[in-house]
Amino acid sequence: MGLKMFDLPPGGLADGAVAEVDKENSTSKDIKPEIITEQVSPEDPIHKKVRMPDGTTYPEGSDEYAKVVEEYKLEKPGIKAAMRTKLAVHMMKVEIPLDVIQELNDHIDNVVIPANDDYSDGLVGQINQSKKSAQLSFNLFDDGAGSAFKKIIDECSKSYMKQGYNQDVTADAFEAWTVHSYAGDYNPLHDHGCRTEAGLSMILYLKVPECISNQPDPSELGGGVNINNASGVVDGYTYFNWGNNVMRDVVALRPVTEEYVKPEVGTLIIFPNWLRHSVNPFFGEGERRTFSANVNLFNNQNFKLQGKVFGDMTDEEKENVVSQFRGRKKVNKQTGEEIKEW
Repeated sequence: MGLKMFDLPPGGLADGAVAEVDKENSTSKDIKPEIITEQVSPEDPIHKKVRMPDGTTYPEGSDEYAKVVEEYKLEKPGIKAAMRTKLAVHMMKVEIPLDVIQELNDHIDNVVIPANDDYSDGLVGQINQSKKSAQLSFNLFDDGAGSAFKKIIDECSKSYMKQGYNQDVTADAFEAWTVHSYAGDYNPLHDHGCRTEAGLSMILYLKVPECISNQPDPSELGGGVNINNASGVVDGYTYFNWGNNVMRDVVALRPVTEEYVKPEVGTLIIFPNWLRHSVNPFFGEGERRTFSANVNLFNNQNFKLQGKVFGDMTDEEKENVVSQFRGRKKVNKQTGEEIKEW
């Protein structure tokens, strides 16, 4: 409710005369526009809009916004402040449907594990505490589940680059492996290697023992966990670190540069390949099974090979370039030839 005030024309309301609303002195909300704010999440910036009585909105910065604000004197001169948060790292969380997870687990049980193609030679994981402990090659270029899942993670990687950096890229997952961990197995702090200047890595949780799944989720505790008193609350968790700050630094208002992630079946975490991470050991029954992959990135505007921009290449040329960068080899970007390592 509110008061609607009118300016009467000279002589009052004679026949045909129209009274105009006194916008300055009226208090009714259905008369005056109002400024509203919108924010998708606490990490996102606040956006201001003008909402008109009929529901129409105009964003701050538009000509309509400025005109309405000036006409109705909606803003008064004063001190303006805006928080500016600086980016540290982008991590994308993707929820893979459980029926896809089941298909992957079936493929691993029926194809990957029987093949027993050991991949530990190029990995730092200390996965050796059980006869079932293993790090096995996962073929992304087969005619079945491997190639089908490669399409999914390539698209997720493109989405990561578009949402995180507004870059259009061709993403190529060129290697993948599964990790079968049991009580006492762990992965020390490490990063991953890619063959392009910018690359992505990922972890997909396929099986999680109850001794891990029954623990609290740090994300539900504001990101903090209490590891005092031998609590074991991060046993089997993945640890990410992108800086050197310690607790004293955080108290002094420096940013947090680490995070514990609780494994959850179906959760895929995508991150830059340089991001250091580790996996804590756990102590209990069951298998902790993960899928990992590395992804080469070919920026359509900035990636060049032999002086030619990737986005200007034909489809055949692009496929040739992508193929050159697959596998554990390095390519000279000027000549396109493989770099031999002795």
